[in-house]
Amino acid sequence: MAAANKWNLSREDIQTADKDERETLLEHDSEPDEDMLFNQPNTSTVEPSASRSDIKMDSVRLQIQEVTEVMRENVQKVMERGERLEDLQDASDRLSMAGNEFRASAKKAQQRAWLQNFRARVILVTITVTVIVCIIVLDIMVLYLVLR
Repeated sequence: MAAANKWNLSREDIQTADKDERETLLEHDSEPDEDMLFNQPNTSTVEPSASRSDIKMDSVRLQIQEVTEVMRENVQKVMERGERLEDLQDASDRLSMAGNEFRASAKKAQQRAWLQNFRARVILVTITVTVIVCIIVLDIMVLYLVLR
């Protein structure tokens, strides 16, 4: 009864505020528990006006506490999500740097392999040419000695 006198709220003001708050809170998808909380049966025919106002005020306080708790949880989740996003960004940066280092080392390894392959071919060609030249020179010397 003291709450009703303190705020000087009429019964119509409370109903209007309750209706406006309900519409605002239920604009978005609501859960069945919330619907049940906001659509409580009206017991105004049984209870006197003052106690009904106290019950309504208690109901509003309870709703405010619940909304406050949900908002605190949401803020905590957003902060945790931000931390996880920062961790993912750091991991992504490290992975990108590792990829760049791998690409550079792979390119160097490919160049070294090409150079080794080139050297091997040059050595093989040199040995083959040397053997062929030796065979030809020996043949010529043998022929020269035979014909002499």
